[in-house]
Amino acid sequence: MAEPSTLGRRLKAFRERAGLSQNQLARLSGVPRPTISVLESGGQADLSLSNALRLADALNITVDMLSRGDPLQSDTLAAAVL
Repeated sequence: MAEPSTLGRRLKAFRERAGLSQNQLARLSGVPRPTISVLESGGQADLSLSNALRLADALNITVDMLSRGDPLQSDTLAAAVL
């Protein structure tokens, strides 16, 4: 299996920081759990803008944070909580 993409690693880190399982994030966002799983594991998944928005919304972050933010930095996490 391929190494998770940067987006996949960020998604997983933000999801875990939010204390959510993949199933919980799927329910909150409306994005299918298999899509979340494939993204996080580095497989090929078609992430549409609408799904990116729904994931970011469910995680209380912006799409920019999901695509470029560092979930391990405290200032990024603080911004995610706001």
